[in-house]
Amino acid sequence: MPLLINNDVAKEILSMTDCVEVLEAAFREEGEGTGANRTKSNIHIPTSDPDRWYRYCTMEGGLRDAGIAAIRIKSDIVSWPLYQGIRRENKYCVKPGKFCGLILLFSAENGELLAILNDGYIQHMRVGGTAGVAARYMARENASVVGILGSGGMAETHLEAYAVVRSLLRAKVYSPNRERRESYARRMAGKLGIEVTPVENPADVFRGSDIVASCTDANEPIISAKWLEDGMHFTCVRTREVGKDSFRRVDRYVSYRSEMALNHFTTPEDHRPLSWGGSNPQHMSTVRLVPEKKRHHLTDVLVGRAPARESEKELNMFESEGTGVQFAAVAHRVYSLARERGLGQELPLEWFLQDIRD
Repeated sequence: MPLLINNDVAKEILSMTDCVEVLEAAFREEGEGTGANRTKSNIHIPTSDPDRWYRYCTMEGGLRDAGIAAIRIKSDIVSWPLYQGIRRENKYCVKPGKFCGLILLFSAENGELLAILNDGYIQHMRVGGTAGVAARYMARENASVVGILGSGGMAETHLEAYAVVRSLLRAKVYSPNRERRESYARRMAGKLGIEVTPVENPADVFRGSDIVASCTDANEPIISAKWLEDGMHFTCVRTREVGKDSFRRVDRYVSYRSEMALNHFTTPEDHRPLSWGGSNPQHMSTVRLVPEKKRHHLTDVLVGRAPARESEKELNMFESEGTGVQFAAVAHRVYSLARERGLGQELPLEWFLQDIRD
C-alpha cells in the first residue's frame, strides 16, 4: 500500500548523515550512467495581481540500483519585493506561510506508486546534503570554520552537512534580522555542540572562514568579491546571489544540475516575471568567466573524471539546482525507513490504479 509521509515523519527518521550518504551514492550512479534526470521545468502564468506570478515546477529522476523513480511537483505564487534595499523572492500557496510541494515515488520494478511525500523537510535536506557532498571533496581537509549568510532552513541544513563531512570547531552567521541570526546561533550551537557566533556584518562571515555558504532569498548579487579569500570553499543556494566580480575571483567552479532549467511562459516576450532579469543565457555567460578547464560537474568529480581541488590556496565555488535524482534518492530513504518503522499513513493502492489504458 502506498504511504503518505508528512514532514514530521521525515524529520523524525532522516538524519543528515543518511542524507549525505544516499546523495553521494546517487550522484555516483548518475556519473556512471545508471541514474537519470529530466531537466527541471517551470511554467509561469500571470495572476490578477501584476506583482505576483504563478509558477508550476517539476523535476524527475530515476535510479537503477534502487529501482525507483520520482517526480517532485511545486505550486507557488511568487513575488519579488524589496527588503532593506535588496530584491528578494517570496512564495506561498493559497496564503502566505503555506506551501505546496509533493514528491511521488514509484517502483521501477512494477510501476507501483510507493509513496506520496511532503517535500518541505526533504527539500532543505537534499540542498544542504548536496552541499555537504561537494564540500567533502572540494574543501580543504583541515577546514574547521564555517561562515553562513542566512538564518532559515537552508542555512541550518548546510551547516549540519558540513559538520558531517568535516570536524568543525566554530561557525559564524549573518542575517539582516538580528533576532533571527541570534536565534539561529543558539539553535545550531545546541544541535551541533560547536561555537556559533552571530556577526554584525556580512563581510565578517567570510573573514577567516574555510567554508562559506550563502543561503538567502536574494534575487540580485549580495556577495562582494573582496570578501572571498584564498583557500576558501564557497557555496551559494541561489546563483543570483553572486555577481560577475566574484566569478572572476574563483579558481574552480563545480556545479550539480541537470542542464539549465527550462522555463515556459503563457505571455509574450515583453511580459515576463520580474525574476527573469537573470536568464539562463546570462547566467551561462557569467559562469564562463571561470576558465573552461576549471569548470566541472559534481558527478564527474565523484567518479574521478575531474579534480575537486588542486592546491591549498585554491578558491573554489560550488552551486546546484534541484534535480529529480536528489528527490528520488532522499525520498526513497525516507520511504524505506518509514516502512521499516511502521510510520506514515497507508493509502489503498486501488485508489491509484485503473482498468482503462491510456
